[in-house]
Amino acid sequence: MSQSFLNIVKLDPGLYSAMLGEANQHIIAGLLMRAGFAVAAAPVRTGAYDLIVTAYPNRAKEPHQTILLRVQCRTVEKTMKLVGGLRGGIDRHYIRPSPKEYKYTEEHNELLIGIHKHDLHLYIVPTRFIHRWGKSVSITKLEPLRDRYDLLLNWRDDYLEDVEKELFGQANKLNKKRDKKS
Repeated sequence: MSQSFLNIVKLDPGLYSAMLGEANQHIIAGLLMRAGFAVAAAPVRTGAYDLIVTAYPNRAKEPHQTILLRVQCRTVEKTMKLVGGLRGGIDRHYIRPSPKEYKYTEEHNELLIGIHKHDLHLYIVPTRFIHRWGKSVSITKLEPLRDRYDLLLNWRDDYLEDVEKELFGQANKLNKKRDKKS
């Protein structure tokens, strides 16, 4: 998607930010539905999740066994925010750090899905992974989770643990290579 396609009517940046977040939530839902997943909007718009998505513990072996995941949608460009309680829209000016701000945990949701602002790739991030990062994470670190629909087809501890080891094991190897070059 071309950057010039964004905000062509020149809305106020705060109003546009809120509108973009809402639009991207619908795009995420649409992409998941196109992939065959059942999706519903959260019953309360002010909660720590935006969507409810049907996932599978093991789609290949047990195609009728499903679970429901609470999903928080994020718009990403260079980073993905891992905190809630803040608004990106017209009333986004808070004292920092905001007393309303909190980092997501599995009490809030099971999954964060970031949609890239320009190319619409999805970063499918299990909430159980984010304790290793701060309030945000670079999409470079999330690259192994880009368009990982397989996570929704294999949403079980052993599979997620393997992906987590792959993700953070890879990060550790990259850091060691970078340290050797320095």
